[in-house]
Amino acid sequence: MRLEDCMKRLEELESAREELFKILREMRIHSTKSVALIHAGKIEEAKLELKKAIELLEKVNEYRIYPEIYFYLSNDAMQELVEAIVFKNAISGEFTFDINLDVTPSAFLNGLADAVGELRRYALTKLIEGDFQTAQRMLEIMEKIYEHLMEFTSFPEKLVPGLRKKLDVARMSIERTKSDYIAARVARLNESLGGD
Repeated sequence: MRLEDCMKRLEELESAREELFKILREMRIHSTKSVALIHAGKIEEAKLELKKAIELLEKVNEYRIYPEIYFYLSNDAMQELVEAIVFKNAISGEFTFDINLDVTPSAFLNGLADAVGELRRYALTKLIEGDFQTAQRMLEIMEKIYEHLMEFTSFPEKLVPGLRKKLDVARMSIERTKSDYIAARVARLNESLGGD
């Protein structure tokens, strides 16, 4: 290694970093839009946003040749994409833990954990609408995600940064959703019995 080599590599990394930032920002925007569109009931539009985000992921992965920047920059955007896909699959009745995405294991696991929050929001909307069956299905998926991800908490924090904390949040979301579900069922029963 020489100083000239350092300068050349760092200039190359700086340029790649700027390009990667732009692509990641766009990927996150499409992922976030997808989630918002799903909550708005616009599933087909959400699928189009997800398609754009997945296409951008392919571009992101071209930057693996720059490991110094690739891993620490890409993880959050990858998590958001996984979260959006898991959410879309769950509400479409296509939930599975097998998702054909070229992301890091950490991004995959954390994205799954983050999806629990979106599933809670969706379940609450369904409770307000009186759709207890869908709310219960979302709750079951939330619990399934939590149970499966707990198997990964034995790995060091450095390998799956943030997962334990996200699972603590997920556990609280599940408990609160169960409580909200029960309260909504009791309220509906009182209504049907003519109670106040």
